[in-house]
Amino acid sequence: MYEALGGLEEHGVTFERMDWMSDASPTEFRNVTMDMESLGPGSYDTDAIAANLDGVDALVVHKAPVSRELIEGADLSLVAAARGGTENIDLEAAADDDVTVLHAPGRNRDAVADYAVSMLLSLLREIPFNHADLSDGEWSQVFDPDQLPPDVRTTTIGIVGFGHIGRGVARRLAGFDPELLVYDPFVDDEDIREAGAEPVALETLLGESDAVTLHVRLSEDTEGMIGREEFEQMNGDGYLVNTARGGLVDTDALVEAVSSGGIAGAALDVFEEEPIPEGHPLFDLDGVVLTPHVAGSTRDAVLGGPRIIASQLEDYLDDETPAHIVQ
Repeated sequence: MYEALGGLEEHGVTFERMDWMSDASPTEFRNVTMDMESLGPGSYDTDAIAANLDGVDALVVHKAPVSRELIEGADLSLVAAARGGTENIDLEAAADDDVTVLHAPGRNRDAVADYAVSMLLSLLREIPFNHADLSDGEWSQVFDPDQLPPDVRTTTIGIVGFGHIGRGVARRLAGFDPELLVYDPFVDDEDIREAGAEPVALETLLGESDAVTLHVRLSEDTEGMIGREEFEQMNGDGYLVNTARGGLVDTDALVEAVSSGGIAGAALDVFEEEPIPEGHPLFDLDGVVLTPHVAGSTRDAVLGGPRIIASQLEDYLDDETPAHIVQ
């Protein structure tokens, strides 16, 4: 981040750098920052950050908390988060103090879309399961058409959520020419159709899709949106892919659905509890692929957030309106 912002020095800007949770392990850091999405920035001690804000006009963070106490105790004109979400910033406090808030939407949209499509295709073509058989010494070849997977072209794929990532998934899948269904009540039907997909109700999408991929933000309204009732609506040969947030899915209901044959399986990069506990039932399920919340972790995604913020700060300094003002 410091390197990305360094190009602004030609505008007469000077920088001071500090690290937050620099001694934490990757697991500890992830746990704290994930918890912040539900607990909010006010649940964390921001004194160490506040101590560095004397004479500072703009504060740029990644996932460090920017609480009401911090904002009210400083004389900031701008706060920027080098990420898509702003759960670590008290937006209400920023508005009350007339502090401009910037963020970096889409910084990892390509990374997550790539990963979601990779997971989805690997499930449809049973790649991880063939690998597991071969690793166990079994050369498994099937010639009965009824037991073989379909071409992707003849499948129906449901996309739940049609923001940056959902649209990216649709673009990537378009080359395989499947039928694409989309559920997103906040996007105009015509926009969905222009992207080569068909807007449908969630129940229709679940019932008709061979694979369902989730790209929805976690909120009070979306928590547990895929539960027992939704799994009962799904195709018995269908798969669920979740690279968004674990809380969107009722894990117990998912385990039950896969165990009973209600759905064929799932590919999960996110979980209700992270790290996923040792001995969790998901580890023992056939048809399930698990990865440790790495869908958005690419070199370009990590560097993208600071670059997006640097570009917006340049506009801000030139008295132009930045592209991604939250408020």
